[in-house]
Amino acid sequence: MSVEQKPEIIKFDKTAYTIYKYAKMDSTNAFLKQHCSSLPDYSVIWADEQTDGRGRFTRIWNSQQGLDLTFSILLPLTSLEQKRRQNITQIAALSVAQMLEGYGLKPSVKWPNDVLIKGKKISGILCEVTETDEKICGVLGIGLNVNNTENFLSGLDIPATSLRCELHHKVVRQDLLKKLLEIIINCFNVLCQSGFTQNRQEIRKRLAFINEQIVFTDVKKDSYSGKIIDLNDDGTLLFKCEKRGTISLNSGEIAFHNSYTMRESL
Repeated sequence: MSVEQKPEIIKFDKTAYTIYKYAKMDSTNAFLKQHCSSLPDYSVIWADEQTDGRGRFTRIWNSQQGLDLTFSILLPLTSLEQKRRQNITQIAALSVAQMLEGYGLKPSVKWPNDVLIKGKKISGILCEVTETDEKICGVLGIGLNVNNTENFLSGLDIPATSLRCELHHKVVRQDLLKKLLEIIINCFNVLCQSGFTQNRQEIRKRLAFINEQIVFTDVKKDSYSGKIIDLNDDGTLLFKCEKRGTISLNSGEIAFHNSYTMRESL
């Protein structure tokens, strides 16, 4: 496996990203976790084709060579920021949503790590934390359906869409990547400097299924019916459960009217 082209350095304010593009890779997150000690902070691993992408609960991300955008970012973390891994996932979802809004679309954020357009998934996010003797790193992986066709997306197990399907034309993936990296670092800096409050307000404006009847399934596979009431200050979900009253959720899956089932996120 070799870098497809010379690494590109792009700067936004005081942050310099180093973008390494590969033709093919099993998992950009796995690669960054393995090589984090030898790579500079804010390294970006971009794979033109990802063959073994994984999401929450090891779910599969279906990648099409040259059509979607699959990449991971190496974020330097303090011990405090390490505890905000869920928030990093959420600000990445917010960043994707804000980037899509620049194309005239109206995305929503499906807590905690997906972005939807008209109820169809367009992006999935996974944030992992890895430690070396020298540093703590966040590995932020993002998958975005860009030029995928309706024919391919219709064969997936969940409702899905792409920028091409929504805009009715192809989009240059490198332009998308640069736009997204700029928004991500802005949201990440806000999180590091002033906590989750400002990002929370922006996510809440775009929160999918708020005040709608949904089914929540926890990590034990127990399901509960109820309504999303709000997004808490710490990023957990305030949920009014029919059987348990009002509770805060920090993991699990959301099914909308039992019809939206999660099989994959990056």
